[in-house]
Formats: sequence, structure tokens, C-alpha cells
Amino acid sequence: MKNEQQALKVANDALIFESEPTGLPPEKKTVTHPMEWKNEYSVGIKTIDDQHKMLLHCFANIQNSIFAEQAWSTIHYSIIELKELALIHFAVEDALMELFGYPKIAAHQRTHQNFLYKLDDILNISTRKSANKEMLKLLEEWQKKHILGDDRDYADFILSGATVVRSNNN
Repeated sequence: MKNEQQALKVANDALIFESEPTGLPPEKKTVTHPMEWKNEYSVGIKTIDDQHKMLLHCFANIQNSIFAEQAWSTIHYSIIELKELALIHFAVEDALMELFGYPKIAAHQRTHQNFLYKLDDILNISTRKSANKEMLKLLEEWQKKHILGDDRDYADFILSGATVVRSNNN
């Protein structure tokens, strides 16, 4: 079992950084991937966890499309779908952080903007040439650094007893 898991990890690593076609049939390129929901990704806020599950599902669809060497248009439209989901998700996160007075809101919002800028760059590039390697790198970094780091930080702040910011009515 351990050897199978190690082999799967090696296969995933090879596919993730591969830029040239392997010649393998598409069904051989789709492997169990790291972009599946795991309970350790939970930030403890149901709505956010549900949205993260949808985003990871979208990440996995893009990853599988790239591994299967589907047409650029399939990947391109999947990235557009990801951007639309991300915009909704970011609006919900921004509202929560503002509602509870999260002190690092500006930095968190900058990470959202940077993600959207990178997505736009990849969308623009993908109409002229393959941006598959860049796309996979962005998705993996986002999953590891943002969902498991930045999002957990604001969720911990809220769940630790933060109160709603009250208006200053005189």
C-alpha cells in the first residue's frame, strides 16, 4: 500500500510539471490528484468550507482537463468558470472579514486580487499558447498557501470569539 501511494505521488509530480505530451492515452493521464477536499482543509465555517469544496472541484476539473490534453477551449472555459466562482467566494469572505473586523482584511483582499490578476494573465495567454504549467502551479499554490493558511487565519479570528463590528450611532 505504501509503495502504491509513493508511486501515485511520483506520477502526480511528474504530470504536474510535465509540459510536453507524454503520448499516453488521456485516460492514463487522469490520476487521483491532490486537489480533492480533505477534512484538514476545513476552516470551521460551513459556508466557506462548502465554497472551498466547489473551488477544489473546479481546480480538479481543470487539472484533469490538462492531464487529458483536452482542447484549449475546454480548459479556457473551465478557468472562466473558476474565476466566476472565485469572485463570489471572495465577496463572501470579504463580507465576513468586514463584519467581524478582521485586522488583516486589506492584506487578505490583496491576495484575492493577485489571484484574479494571475487568472486573467493565464486566460490571455491560453488563447495564444498553452498555459497549463502556469495554471497548475497557481492552483496548487492557492490550495496550499491560501486555503490552508490565509483563510484559516481569518476563520480562527472569527471563531475565537470575534464580535460583529457595531455602528457608531450617536
